[in-house]
Amino acid sequence: MNWKITLSEPDIGIEELEAVKKVFASNWFTMGSITLDFENKFAQMTNTKYAFAVTNCTAALHLANLALGIIEGDEVIVPALTFVASANASRYTGAKVVFADSISENDLTVCPEHIESLITERTKAITVVHYAGFSCDMKAVLNIAKKYDLKIIEDCAHSPLAQCELDGGKLYLGGIGDIGCFSFFGNKNMTTAEGGMITTNDDELATKLKLLRSHGMTSLTFDRHKGHQSGYDVVSLGLNYRIDELRSAIGLVQLDKLENFNEQRREVFKLYVKYLSGNDNIIVPFKDRDLNLATPHIMPVIVKNSIEKIKSALKEAGIQTSKHYDLIPTFTLYRDEPFTSQIEHIENILTLPMSQKLTEEDVKYICCVINSI
Repeated sequence: MNWKITLSEPDIGIEELEAVKKVFASNWFTMGSITLDFENKFAQMTNTKYAFAVTNCTAALHLANLALGIIEGDEVIVPALTFVASANASRYTGAKVVFADSISENDLTVCPEHIESLITERTKAITVVHYAGFSCDMKAVLNIAKKYDLKIIEDCAHSPLAQCELDGGKLYLGGIGDIGCFSFFGNKNMTTAEGGMITTNDDELATKLKLLRSHGMTSLTFDRHKGHQSGYDVVSLGLNYRIDELRSAIGLVQLDKLENFNEQRREVFKLYVKYLSGNDNIIVPFKDRDLNLATPHIMPVIVKNSIEKIKSALKEAGIQTSKHYDLIPTFTLYRDEPFTSQIEHIENILTLPMSQKLTEEDVKYICCVINSI
């Protein structure tokens, strides 16, 4: 279908193309100096000590679970409202996933009180998801983790350069828990087509992550190519989750644009709030949050009534929509995990278009269609 307004679009220009051309000219495509530059720049911008580029955010989440020593018999608490990869990454290790509810219709991030109620002697870690680019209540989550000696994985797939207020200051997401995981998929605020990043401030975890990312090898192909190493040892059962120079080159350019992208998305979010404000049938989650701390990634709204009519009207008007997300416990794979959400209308999430490319006329048009129903 030829959409008049698509759900999301990557924002790629001539600068990314030129960066990729330089990689071709260098004749070095596997992980090398450009990837190192990408990692260093990402760590600097997120104020984290270490950043490791990987194939995608699912790989980052898997590595996080492995590095934290999560194994069969352990339990990991995961939000029910997130992409399935957040849960799958823990299941890969053999751990059991236990699902936590959201806070409310107005705040769809995971509920700290529900997290605490789910903790057992087998609980090893908490995965939080900064849903839609808005921070979880990290103060409460940190207190819970400290109280029960648990690890924290931050799923930051929606929140590159987002922050939260903590201890009188502002901290970047991905550097607050033990490990942060980022996505650069094609629909994200910044993209490398496929790709991800994993961050940590812990020296020991950084060593584990670096080994696990590349076959458990003590040196990389690039090190040997440059003559820095003549051989290698294999000291752990690692994986091949390396990124390549082509995507890292795109990532470096996109990082330069990211703050501007995020600011443009904040303006789009404000427009949605403005044009939907008089519609009592529509709940706009996070509308009372401090947008300066957020990085709006998707635009979820909750429809109280007539959701199918609204979806049909939007489609007829050429406006693409989606749903982020079906609750993970509703999927066949996870139906053996008992879960009932206490959030009214949680099944009626409707994701509207969100992109830095959207104009005020675009948003007004979308909201007029919704308000007409």
